[in-house]
Amino acid sequence: MSVFTHFAAGALAGSLIPNPFAAPFIGLGSHLLLDMIPHKDFEDYRIEIVLWVVAMIALFAGGAYSWAIVLAGLFAVLPDLENLLQKTGTIRRDQMIFPGHRKGFIRHGRETGVWSVVLQVVFTTVVIVWMIRRNG
Repeated sequence: MSVFTHFAAGALAGSLIPNPFAAPFIGLGSHLLLDMIPHKDFEDYRIEIVLWVVAMIALFAGGAYSWAIVLAGLFAVLPDLENLLQKTGTIRRDQMIFPGHRKGFIRHGRETGVWSVVLQVVFTTVVIVWMIRRNG
């Protein structure tokens, strides 16, 4: 999944389970679960980063944040740091360590069409709007 989708899902989980001590585990778990769903990632990681920043700004501007939301959202994004390092040539694919990214450890969802990207944008938008209405 895209970075902004991982952030939205992690933040949502942190909102529903408002425990800042559990938030990092909730965020990492949400990342693993989402990566098992068939999806398509953006070819240009910069677009993902911009949309992630927009989602974070919207959440904060809407007043929908707490320690649990922020931590779960950030920890949901954290595993994709190694995707960024791989896309920029800093590490090789076989050097990835997150279970959902390592080949053969936990199956990563197969790649799908562009419709997946559209669904991810819609999902993220709905989650952010819902969280602002609920928590903001």
